[in-house]
Amino acid sequence: MRLPGKSRSGFTVVELVLVLAAVLTAASAALPAMDGLHKQWTLLGATRLLEQSLQWGRMHAIASNSDLAFEVDAGGKQFSWKDPRTGETYEASRRHLPGDVRVVSYPRRPLRFFPRGNAVPAGTFTLQGDAGSYRVIVSPAGRIRVEKN
Repeated sequence: MRLPGKSRSGFTVVELVLVLAAVLTAASAALPAMDGLHKQWTLLGATRLLEQSLQWGRMHAIASNSDLAFEVDAGGKQFSWKDPRTGETYEASRRHLPGDVRVVSYPRRPLRFFPRGNAVPAGTFTLQGDAGSYRVIVSPAGRIRVEKN
C-alpha cells in the first residue's frame, strides 16, 4: 500500500555504497598510470623549456647583434645565459628544471650563439627523467630540434 505524497524513487544506502566502491576501485587502478603520465609530461615540459630557452638565446643574439653564451650548472638542474665577454649571468634567463629531470650531457664548452644565428660548438643536450630521455640538438647553423631517445 502506498501512502499519498510519499515518493519511493531514489537510491538506497546500499546502492550508493556499491557505486562508491566501484568508483574508488577504478580510481585506484588508474593512479599508477596517472603517475607515469605525470612523469612523461614533466620530462616533455622540461625539454620544451630548454628548447625555448635556446630559441630565445638565438633570437636575442640576432636581434642585439652580439654573441651570447649558454651555460648548464654542474648538477644539470638549471641553466642560464651569460655575456661571454664579461661573464655576467642574465639572472632573468636562469631556469630550473622540474622534478627529477636533469641535463645529463651537453657540450664541454658553453654553447654560443652569434649575431648571424650560428652556434659554436654545435652539440646535443640530453635531458633525463624517470620517464626516459630527450635530446635537444643544436646544429652549427643554429637550428634547434628535439628527439626522443
